[in-house]
Amino acid sequence: MKIYLFRHGQTVYNADGERFCGTSDVGLTALGWQQARRAARLIRGVRPAAIVHSGLRRSLETATAIRESLPGAADCPLVAHEGFREVGFGAWEGLTRAEVNRLYPELYAEWLVHPEEARIPGGDDLYERQQEAVDAFLDVVARYRDGDLVIVAHNTLNRLLILGLMGLDARHYRRIVQENACLNILEYREEEGVRLHALNRVPERDE
Repeated sequence: MKIYLFRHGQTVYNADGERFCGTSDVGLTALGWQQARRAARLIRGVRPAAIVHSGLRRSLETATAIRESLPGAADCPLVAHEGFREVGFGAWEGLTRAEVNRLYPELYAEWLVHPEEARIPGGDDLYERQQEAVDAFLDVVARYRDGDLVIVAHNTLNRLLILGLMGLDARHYRRIVQENACLNILEYREEEGVRLHALNRVPERDE
């Protein structure tokens, strides 16, 4: 089966100095909706068994825009799965990087070098979230094993998930780029695991 893994479109936090968003429930900007609709063109012809989202507003809105823009997908169910929610950044959420650097200079410096070791107040553990994401992936592919899937998730979560499915450590997640409304294509076979066919595709470059 094929899994079409998207990042959500631009949010108000992305547009406003790249604020840490995490589990904050912010929506898409007008541009974000446009990005999501354009992203659907990358999978035209696909008839997914379900479109899975994280339950956060920006993920649901992107999933909705993709379904509305994908011919023949009007009846495709939108399914929330909390395992795909974004990594929580606790006390940093809503702050820009410059603000975090001013308020938490030592912790921010550690996070830049060793994000898996930095303990953000109220934030998630990267290793735990990576395992939860992999578990969520295995759950949905088992549930919809007879069809292809669209999953709409988040920047850090997607990177941790892709690494986890490849058997790689969470500490390396910054080596993967996930632009707004990008598409990653995975193939899953129970006996072989996951193959990565495409990474960080966006309509402006890859149509």
